[in-house]
Amino acid sequence: MSKSQAVKFGTKGFWAFDVAVGVFLKHLIDAAQESAEAKTEWLSKAISDWRVWAVIGDFGFHLDEHWSAEQRSSVISLLEKACDTVARRNCIPAEEIVSWPFVDDLRIYTRGLNEVATAPVVELGRAVIALLRDELPEGAKGEAYWPMRRDVTAR
Repeated sequence: MSKSQAVKFGTKGFWAFDVAVGVFLKHLIDAAQESAEAKTEWLSKAISDWRVWAVIGDFGFHLDEHWSAEQRSSVISLLEKACDTVARRNCIPAEEIVSWPFVDDLRIYTRGLNEVATAPVVELGRAVIALLRDELPEGAKGEAYWPMRRDVTAR
């Protein structure tokens, strides 16, 4: 299993550390479930997908290119809320991360980390927002580029 996970929107995307993606998706799911739109068909499907993608990095994290402008705006608000929630902490212990339920008995694999620093997780969330807004710089191969720090261990 690769340590990198594809984050995609349409034809653009970037690679991110799978542990950071899983941690971020947990907070995005929480924000989505608390929203007034949680029971809408489109967001319910997204939440279901995010649960799987949080624990199975090989699938990647794909944002639906068919979302309307209003739905993208709603997701951006949820992404911002998730970033704000994650940013309230300096790190998250691995014991807490592996206790989060997602799908069946699957949990986030923390790759032996004792804790995960939250700054790179927030950075990931901001990059996803930029991807949805089409504000990421172009990479050499036409893909959006995002130089996420892979060091998510707290110091």
